[in-house]
Amino acid sequence: MSKRPRLNYLRAFDAASRKLSFSLAAEELNLTQAAVSQQIRKLETSLGAALFIRHNRSLTLSEHGKAYFLVVREVLDRLDTVTGQIFPEVEKNVVSVRCTPSVATIWLAPRLREFQRAHPEIDVHIRTIDLLPDQFLTQRCELEILRLPPDTEPLGNMRQLLNAEIFPVCAPDYLERHGPFAGPDAICGQRLIHTLGYSNDWHRWAKAYCSAGVTVPSGLTVDGLNIALDATCQADGIMLGRRPLIETYLADGRLVPALVENLSLYSVYYLQINSKSLNWRAGRILGDWLINKAQAVSG
Repeated sequence: MSKRPRLNYLRAFDAASRKLSFSLAAEELNLTQAAVSQQIRKLETSLGAALFIRHNRSLTLSEHGKAYFLVVREVLDRLDTVTGQIFPEVEKNVVSVRCTPSVATIWLAPRLREFQRAHPEIDVHIRTIDLLPDQFLTQRCELEILRLPPDTEPLGNMRQLLNAEIFPVCAPDYLERHGPFAGPDAICGQRLIHTLGYSNDWHRWAKAYCSAGVTVPSGLTVDGLNIALDATCQADGIMLGRRPLIETYLADGRLVPALVENLSLYSVYYLQINSKSLNWRAGRILGDWLINKAQAVSG
């Protein structure tokens, strides 16, 4: 190769590789499709290898393209990060994260201070307003933390973030007044706290661990996990807590397991990455960081 590839060629290659479409890459880069196609052709000529396999109506990376994409993506990520650190007056990347209020306040927000010390060039906006699935693509949320219904397979752009352990918890005062409980059947004889959005958890738990014929009382139903936690800490009843979301409550003694036995359900939280966002690269940096933090704790 007589000279290094131009940066604009590498940007075009990166966008086309992520979207597997010259037209979508052109839209992201504010160029014409012909301009992107020409830049890719010139890059392939300078490298002496085909980076894409062009089909009638689709595009795939060649073996050379797959290998080169990993390197180019890493280099451009590093370039963007260093640019933001050295030139802070340059407009920052903004990453929007959509999640429930409980995940935002209990798990996500406490970790963001450390992230923003490491990546001052990225601003993080937390959104807890519900959006329809198609709005996730159009309203610039780069990341979404979500739970899937049982037996639902994650999509290709979802990565496992947290494996939540679900088990009955209560305030120490409640356990002292009403316990100890002989077993799961006795739990269903207590005042239960239900949370909208998690309303099926008690029925799933009872089906898994209680005797046949045991029914789940309606009890108190609240709108949000944070409200359920407050009510439980006030000794208003027993809730199904989700570790790691309740880890600090258990550590400081505000909540205790209602049973000595380990009778738990499990639910996976996924991180969905919106690759169609213009700030996809900054979103991936935050996503990788959150997953590493979650794995470090669970490991």
